[in-house]
Amino acid sequence: MRAPPPVVWLPVVLAMAVWSCAPAPGIVPSSTTTEAISPTTTSVGAPAEGATELVVGVGDHAAPRTLNPFLDGPDTAVLDLLAPAFFATGYDIDPATRQPVPDVLESIPTLANGGLVVNGNGTMDVTVRVDPAAQWADGIDITAADLAFTVATVTDPSLPIRSDLRARYAKIVPGSVRAAGRQLTFRMDIDPSVELLFDLIIPAHAVEGSDFAVDWNQTPWVSGGPFELQAYQPGQYLALQRNDNYWKVDTASGDRLPVFDRLVFRFFEPSGEPDPRLLRAFQVQDLEMALMEFPPEVSADYLDLEREGAVIVSAAGMAWEQINFQFGPGNRNAESLNGYLRYREAVAHAIDRSALAEGRGTSPLYSALRTYLPDLAKDPWTVHDFDTGETAGLLYTLGTNIGRDLFAGGGPRLVITTSSDSAATVAMAGDIVVMLNQAGIGAELQLEDSALFFGTTLDNGTWDVATWRFEGNPGRSGAVAFIELFDPEGLPFVGNNFFRWGTVDSLVANRATRRYAEIVDELHATIDPAEIDRLLIEAEGLLASQVVLIPLMISGESGAVFWSDRVSGIAANPAGSELWNIETWRPPTG
Repeated sequence: MRAPPPVVWLPVVLAMAVWSCAPAPGIVPSSTTTEAISPTTTSVGAPAEGATELVVGVGDHAAPRTLNPFLDGPDTAVLDLLAPAFFATGYDIDPATRQPVPDVLESIPTLANGGLVVNGNGTMDVTVRVDPAAQWADGIDITAADLAFTVATVTDPSLPIRSDLRARYAKIVPGSVRAAGRQLTFRMDIDPSVELLFDLIIPAHAVEGSDFAVDWNQTPWVSGGPFELQAYQPGQYLALQRNDNYWKVDTASGDRLPVFDRLVFRFFEPSGEPDPRLLRAFQVQDLEMALMEFPPEVSADYLDLEREGAVIVSAAGMAWEQINFQFGPGNRNAESLNGYLRYREAVAHAIDRSALAEGRGTSPLYSALRTYLPDLAKDPWTVHDFDTGETAGLLYTLGTNIGRDLFAGGGPRLVITTSSDSAATVAMAGDIVVMLNQAGIGAELQLEDSALFFGTTLDNGTWDVATWRFEGNPGRSGAVAFIELFDPEGLPFVGNNFFRWGTVDSLVANRATRRYAEIVDELHATIDPAEIDRLLIEAEGLLASQVVLIPLMISGESGAVFWSDRVSGIAANPAGSELWNIETWRPPTG
């Protein structure tokens, strides 16, 4: 019997608590490490004479209320964005392959490099090593003791650790962690998420003995990144200064990194509409750079500034839109035909992905794997491309087979349910309803409050057809997690198959669902990348051929806009933080 996977519902982001701050033993108090700034002022002070400074506006995340990136709560996204600037990160994400590449770690553990050794009991032995040059801002080496302390902290059940991190580290076998110098060994369940361990590393010498949930909200621990804290005004700005003990050098010149002496991040509260203050601040060059999402209406404003020297660098992000079917007994639509493959195919052919994507200013999507592993995408959903003639033919054949006139009235009834909180999603769902009705399917739209939709509706499988945004981790681990969502043996709340495709209470159980369950078992038994890739492609092919869901389009682009006479070296990374190569940013030469 397969061990049940941890229940992690990817589309839902829960807002939790905010903690206050107090200095801990072994910590330099914040009053000596940050400027004394009045809570009402917005001034961060002038840089030192001759120093290079970059002022960056953050437009798609609220200002952090804690500087502890391990705590569960609403600040995780903005801290993940800022992490490459001043936290020790085990790896970066390659923007082209969307797979991890080493940073503080000497290498990503694999079978090929000996970092992974598979045992015969569903576990593997893992060896990771810290780069010999890596050190903290106080000059102390980063070692395996820091990695071991990170594991112990994340797996401490008494701490309010982020649920995604806790689930990842829970696969480590208790008592198996061994640290020796720069090498850490441990045993864990076979799982590709091993590549995402140690994305953030905690300095044991600075944090051990502190109150982890309290002491690091206003004062970050010692930096392991290219910059360190200079000043922090919650809700307004975060100023960072050059970490003179940063260990990386420019591979071309041999100069020590980073290049800029100071970075100042100013936060503009996101809402349903873009904050006009961000655009104004950039227009008058109070900001040299701005980080944000780029829907068409925002891009147009900044594109107008290109003639004055503004540059937009953006890329399609990890988030993507989809529409899916409910196969369980709780479907609110008593007339639903979801159990019939020809019906699901008819729905797929009635949706014009290209038109939906054009309206959003993005790209249609024919492979879910493309967002996780672009090189692996085979675009299996192209066989269900827009063709209303095909829709009519499928409905006619299905109607003949079941003895119903599916063209009577407005066509077979279909109910699309989605959250009312996202204007973009609601607009997209409305467009889909129009397309379906034009193709002879009697579609209607039902909107629900986000708490209800991502709560009772999804938990109990009471929707007929639903749409929401998917977003997950990049690389193989993210792709495997996506495939696991549809595991026929993953009935809620043992697993995460809220769609109930092939589960014990499903309308559908066939050769495809049985093979899919076998694929998930095989994914849990291998760490060989070639075998994982083969299984991922086969699994996505089954999802496409059975039309369990329909990928629609990339949700949008994110990146940066900057003045070309103030900064260079900016490169978009669709799968990582926009700051992923921040240590190499530099003032333009010449």
